[in-house]
Order: sequence, then structure tokens, then C-alpha cells
Amino acid sequence: MNIRDDASILLLAAGALCVVGMITLTGADEPLLRVAIVGGLAIFCFATRIFPELVTTLLCFLAFLMLDLAPPEVIFSGFASGGIWLMISGLIIGTSITQTGLGKQIAARIFARTGSSYTRTVVLLSTSGLLLGLLVPSTIPRIIVMMPVAVSLAKEMGMPTGSRGQIGLAIAAATSTLLPTYSILTANLPTIVHYGALETLLGIKASYADYFIAQFPANLVRFAIILACLLPFASGSKPGQMSDNSGPVDPMTRTQKHLLGLLFLAIAFWATDSLHGISPAWIAMAVATIVLVPQLKMLKSDAMKTSVDMTPVFFLAGVFGVSAVAQHVGLDTLVADNLVPSLGLSPDSSLHNIYAIAGFSTLISHLTTAPAAPVVLVPLASAMAEAANLPVLTVAMAQIIGIATPFLPYQAPPLLVAMALAPIPVPTLTRVCLVLAIGVAIIGIPLSWAWWGLIGIM
Repeated sequence: MNIRDDASILLLAAGALCVVGMITLTGADEPLLRVAIVGGLAIFCFATRIFPELVTTLLCFLAFLMLDLAPPEVIFSGFASGGIWLMISGLIIGTSITQTGLGKQIAARIFARTGSSYTRTVVLLSTSGLLLGLLVPSTIPRIIVMMPVAVSLAKEMGMPTGSRGQIGLAIAAATSTLLPTYSILTANLPTIVHYGALETLLGIKASYADYFIAQFPANLVRFAIILACLLPFASGSKPGQMSDNSGPVDPMTRTQKHLLGLLFLAIAFWATDSLHGISPAWIAMAVATIVLVPQLKMLKSDAMKTSVDMTPVFFLAGVFGVSAVAQHVGLDTLVADNLVPSLGLSPDSSLHNIYAIAGFSTLISHLTTAPAAPVVLVPLASAMAEAANLPVLTVAMAQIIGIATPFLPYQAPPLLVAMALAPIPVPTLTRVCLVLAIGVAIIGIPLSWAWWGLIGIM
């Protein structure tokens, strides 16, 4: 049986699943049940990717419309949220960084002086992955930039493919580019989804600066553990075979300098949004608009047709649509009434509350993957906040800690991309993820709890 036959069987199975789902729907008279079935099928398809995200999203929209489960303005409300425009702008900005060569320039300048020290290389690689989270508001473009750099560095330092040292550098690039950057509101899809859902469903707008202040303790722990886990890989790095990779770096072009200046200006506005009150999404949109001006040559004239993949935008709109319709029919209240009490939330035990909310969020993110978890979690935030006597924003911050804590690599799609770009053994990456998760549970959550009490959001 060839690949085409396998694909046909998969498509046939997927079609059968949809037929069964629609038959079930026609027999379900309760709007709550219908929304639960459509939403459940959508989350299943998003998590398993049995269909492309665009197909799943459009099927979900069609099902909601055909079954008259909510007005169109509710079903398509995601397109009006700041999160969706933050995603669109991030895709445009990320593409411009790649097309202008700015990403490679930044990496080359950071790594020009790593020398023959494995420890220094891991620290610089990890720090660079973290700092790129400020410049590139999308994880997968950062992974695409960082992984080839890590592989090239390993070769320059005399480490063959599959060696312990090479694996350590690759995992350092992958994990540091994703996990510690959860302290940056605009850096990752799950935080953008969460931000957009909070605004769409609860009317809560998260400040870039306040978000960073709340999230940095747990992510500081993540970064420290990444270094602690990966520095010992130096024992397999064959230091005697390393060469000095410090060499001249090509000067930046005028276009690259202009784009870098624009990014720094955007970062300055993002970091001070608590002062000026401009939404991170609108700042990103302003940058994307400038980037699209043809005369500035930051993007090719046909980039929107050939290079900017808008599929994630529809995925995000689908996630927001499921949440909005679930709230419209009261499904979120029904689930909250039956599920939240089982977490044992209590006004008298704030540390237990944070552990329960973060732990539940980690579980949900593994059942749905991180980008889809907010569709389940955000509608429950108000009920959790009421049960725990906490501000809704504090509950949302605890949910983010849970979403950002993968036990298994599949929970975070960027880690899957990293494994596709570099020879990273799944068992090794899984062990690193487990150590990181344990570290967050033992150190990160109590540290965040104490910090939140100090800054007054508990």
C-alpha cells in the first residue's frame, strides 16, 4: 500500500467521523449538547490534525451556522479580538525578519564569539533563544532560525550528528526558544490565544508589562533548569576537536537596520503599554503596516500571496469561536458548575489554589495541545476565581503557567518542529521536559505565589 492509499484511507476515516458526528447532531435537540459535540469534535481535530486547521475551522463555523447555535456576530467574534490581529501582525513581522535576513544576522552576531567553550555556547544559545522572543512574535519562526544555528555550531565545534554534545546544543536551542519566553505576552501562540480569549469572553485586557512582571519568576526557573540540564552534555562534546568559530560578520544592510530599529521601537511600546494604554495588538499592527510598504523593501511585493501563511489566523478564529458559542449557550457555566468544585479551590488556601489551577491547566493542555487549551480554560476562569476568591487575572496567570509546562513534547508544536529540523531523540527531550515540569512544580509555582503576594495580585 503506498502513501497515496494511506492518505485516502485517512481521509475516508475522517469523513466517516464527520458523518457520525453530524448524525449524532441531528438527534441532539439541546443546544448545550450540540455545542458540546461540535466543540468536542473541533478540539479533537485541532489536537490530532486529522484535518488541516483551516478545514476544521470552516467546518466548525458551518456547523454552528447550520444548527443556528449562535448569531453570526458571536460565531465570528474572534476576528474582532486583539489576539487575532496580534497573530496576523506577528506572521507578517516574522516573515519580514526571515526575508530580509535579519534573523540570521542577529544569530551570527550573537554567536560570532562563542569560541571553543561548550558552556559558553550553551549559555549564549539559550540566551539568544530567549531574547529572540522579544523580537519575533511567533515561536516557530524563531525555531526555524535557531535550530540551523545550533546544528551548524555543533559541526563547527567538531561534534558529529547524534553526539551527546550536538543533542545538547539542539535541545538548548529548542527549549530556550520556547519555554522561558512564556514570560513575554507576544512571544507564543498559546499566550496570544489566551490573551484574545480573555478579551473576547471576559473583557479583560492584559498589559504587556504587567504580564511580564507576573510571569517572570516561573520562567526564570525554567531558564535556570534548562542550563542546569544541558550544561552536563559537555561531557560528550569532545572539546579537543572544537574550533574557534569567531569570524567576521557581514555588515547589516540598510533594510535590515531599518527593520531592527522598527522592532526595537515596537518593543519599547510593548514594554510601556501600562503607561500609554495602547494594546499590544495595535502596536504590532502598526509595525506590520509599515513592513508592508513596498518602497521600504522589508517584504517582497508578493509576500502576502506566497510567504505569509494565514492558516494560523483561521485556527485562532476557530478557537475563539468555539469559546464564544460555548459561553453564549451557557456551556461554560455548566462545565464550571460540575468541574471546578472537584479542584478543591478554597479562599483559605491560596497556594493550593495556584497548584490546582496550574495542574488542571497542564492536564488540559496535554489533552488538547497548548494552543487549543485556552478554549477550555478561559471560560472557566471566572468560576475558578470565584471559588478561590482570587482576581480573574491571577487565575489566568496561573493557567498560563500550566499551559507552559509540557510533560511530553507533543503538547508544544514548536518542539515537534525542532525535532524535525535537528536530530533530537524523543526520549532525551521528554526527560528534559519532565525535569523542567518538576522544577516548575517544586520551585516555580511557590516562587510565583510568593511574588504575586508581594506585588498584590493574590
